[in-house]
Amino acid sequence: MPLSDLPMSVLFVIFLLGFLLLGIYPAWKRTAEKARRLLEKHSGSLEPLTELFDPAPPTEKPLKPLRQEIDDFENLLLWRLSQPPIKGLSRKQLRESLHLESSALRAALESLSRKGLVHIRISPLFGFRFSLSETGYAYAVEQGYITQLLNNQSS
Repeated sequence: MPLSDLPMSVLFVIFLLGFLLLGIYPAWKRTAEKARRLLEKHSGSLEPLTELFDPAPPTEKPLKPLRQEIDDFENLLLWRLSQPPIKGLSRKQLRESLHLESSALRAALESLSRKGLVHIRISPLFGFRFSLSETGYAYAVEQGYITQLLNNQSS
């Protein structure tokens, strides 16, 4: 159906919506930039806030080695987080790619977060992204999820 076949009232509404969006865009851009700067400015103080889950209760006994603590869901989640994109994945992306229920995904993310294997950060649009922490990256390399190329050149 060509655009000329639409009634004039529909065309007028489309024009008004376009005009409104063009008028709001600069304000939206400024607000998003201010929010991004605020997040970057307070990134050091946001470190405790990125813990979405209750922090692990203090334990007096030493933790078991990681191999014994990580279950199948957590291993699957670590494997997925070690694959591209490295910038991190949202809960929705993880749930869709792994075909997990929300409750199982939340429990696995909570457990990995307590163990320090997953880093949680806030994206520019106030969404949460999950990525491997340094400890998680080292564990993924150890498990073979991430292949390391060795540089054997001698100078």
